[in-house]
Amino acid sequence: MTSPALASALRRVDAVFGGTTAPAGGCLHCYGAEELALLAVPWAPLGDDLVRQFFHEEPGHFDDHPAVLRRLLPEFLAYVVDGRFSGMGYGPAGLGRVRWQEWPAEQADAIASFLDVWWREALVDPAPVYGVGAVWELCVEIHRSLAPVHDVWAAAPRGGTEDRHLGDWVAYRIDDLLQDDSCVMPWYVDLDGVLLPGLQTWLVEHAVPRLAGHPDPLLARKVALLALGEEERWVAYSELVASAG
Repeated sequence: MTSPALASALRRVDAVFGGTTAPAGGCLHCYGAEELALLAVPWAPLGDDLVRQFFHEEPGHFDDHPAVLRRLLPEFLAYVVDGRFSGMGYGPAGLGRVRWQEWPAEQADAIASFLDVWWREALVDPAPVYGVGAVWELCVEIHRSLAPVHDVWAAAPRGGTEDRHLGDWVAYRIDDLLQDDSCVMPWYVDLDGVLLPGLQTWLVEHAVPRLAGHPDPLLARKVALLALGEEERWVAYSELVASAG
């Protein structure tokens, strides 16, 4: 069931973007003319499959990609919140490819508010429908920044559900993080290699103290190794594993 806060965020998105249209022109190799024509019809439902495909499509497939995204937002976000999106994280999200933060303030604020509410509710939910990792990926990708997402995590009270989710996510990703593997980051978000070091630094500062009670007694110590350079890190890692027996 959608919470009152999330329902309110969706209503705001619908109020701001509902009824918008986009030019019907686009790639006729990938879509039929009748499918593209729906973009120019206010309120015409696109259906789960088409709205998902359009939302993740490469920008060059449309005559006006930002307009298409504005047209899609109410239906796409309602689809996500309903838990029907089985392919979360399978491809790059459209909003991560446009400068939506530079859109009119009412539009940008509606998007940012939805992401904030959705992320906060995922963190406090013991079993969010998509998993915290998938929600994290989409939020970071759309923001193209760690700060709006990680500031919420850092401010969460110690010892709660937020820490359990953090521990699960770190345990799943720690090997990739130790290898400086960019696969940790969402699609096409960190092409200049800035966010991954920022993520590692954040984890050293915020995750280490929150993982003190984790079932894996080595996890917090492994995260602390992210503060070291590559050569020093792997020497320390070998010593840590050896000492654990």
